[in-house]
Amino acid sequence: MFGMRDDWHRLCETDDMRPKGKQVKVSFANGRSHSVHVHDGTDGYLLTAVVASADVVGQWERLYREAWEKNRHSKLVGFRVDADGRMIAHGWTPKDGLTAGAFQTLVRAVAREADRYEFQLTGVDRR
Repeated sequence: MFGMRDDWHRLCETDDMRPKGKQVKVSFANGRSHSVHVHDGTDGYLLTAVVASADVVGQWERLYREAWEKNRHSKLVGFRVDADGRMIAHGWTPKDGLTAGAFQTLVRAVAREADRYEFQLTGVDRR
């Protein structure tokens, strides 16, 4: 369906999304926003968003367990600690048959869940 490099930019043509480079910034009605990184794979897109830095992750003893519990109840967005020690929200979608609406739904979900968890952990809007 998509053959050109960075075709995902076209899928983000909506008022609340601003693609730039390999990221898209999602703006929310409450004035907050969050950036989502788009990893363009052969068969699909992996979307990731930083929830908290390694410094914040290191301050929470139960963070790994909390992430595991969130993952048990989520079907669209998961959480993990990456190789740099940051808490990451992530989602994946295949490219085959992908519509702008489906892609936007996933981008918004990853951004929303990352932003929500970031606020729970830090009380601020950093991303």
